Amino acid sequence: MKLGKKFVFGLVAFGLICGTAFNAQAADSWTMKISHAGPTTADSDDHYGSLKIKEYIDKNANGRIKVEIYPANQLGSYKEVVEQVQMGSLEVAHTSVDGIASFIPELCLIDLQYSMPDDATSRKFMRGGFKDEINAALAKVLPNVQLASICNGGNWRSFFTTKKEIKSAEDLKGLKIRTINSPLQQEFTRQLGANPSVVAWGECYTALSTGVVDGLKIAINDILSNKMDESIRFGFLDMHTYLYGFYWVNKQWLASMPEDLQKVVLDALVYGAEAQSDFNENIEMSAREKFVKGGGKLTVPSAEQRAGLMGAKAGMEKWYLDKYGQAGAAWLAKYKKAVEEASK
Repeated sequence: MKLGKKFVFGLVAFGLICGTAFNAQAADSWTMKISHAGPTTADSDDHYGSLKIKEYIDKNANGRIKVEIYPANQLGSYKEVVEQVQMGSLEVAHTSVDGIASFIPELCLIDLQYSMPDDATSRKFMRGGFKDEINAALAKVLPNVQLASICNGGNWRSFFTTKKEIKSAEDLKGLKIRTINSPLQQEFTRQLGANPSVVAWGECYTALSTGVVDGLKIAINDILSNKMDESIRFGFLDMHTYLYGFYWVNKQWLASMPEDLQKVVLDALVYGAEAQSDFNENIEMSAREKFVKGGGKLTVPSAEQRAGLMGAKAGMEKWYLDKYGQAGAAWLAKYKKAVEEASK
């Protein structure tokens, strides 16, 4: 059956009108996927931070941004999700420093031991100018990725052991200590005279209970949430490494929004980071109480005991400079300046 010209023209016009309306509607709404590594349990700081980001956007974006949360590394490893943010297939990724050290290796210095003195300094550091230094470096290697905020990504790492109580650096000598597959973490363990043993996270519970390792360096809340306190009896709270979390956002996606929505997104990522930091600081204190009530013993190093650990701090700085040369020296100077400013 032949269609009349007027009818055909009418269909085309209707289609153009509908298409224009559809495109206008699509341009007025956005989807923001957030990736993180944590579970969806009540004690997951990663998920808590993401939920707070969603809460802020739901309240302030007037329905124009739909937030989807992808927990438990569903979208890939830290490196992979940062790559996805660069490519534009993911809008926001939350990672540890490992997520960016794959592209800017010198940034592993954020994990340098005994470089951060306390919670108050770390909170000011998160809001300080070091974030701008990272973004300037990102522009050269990942030009579509922006660091939006930094948070407490899991509290302080300390030494925890199964059978031997640790009261000083000397007590660590000869112990098999589980580490991640990181040259920096393994070298630090050696600096204190212990033997680093790389064990996958999923195998830590068994490694501790069977004596494959004598202990590990971890945050106390991770011990309790993973029932490692069934084997771990002693904690030496030297707080050698502060674990930061980083929220990365896709710059092109952000720029596709009107300025008011861009502000909502960036404010939400700061809001979520602050909420996650509060969450972790509160968990730290309650976890210590639970560990002791369960029969565990915690030792907080005295000034004299802490002085005995500073040889490892100096050794790690030398190791870092030897490994990363002039580029490392430049980053170390920037980092120390940022910490000094935060400590004021």
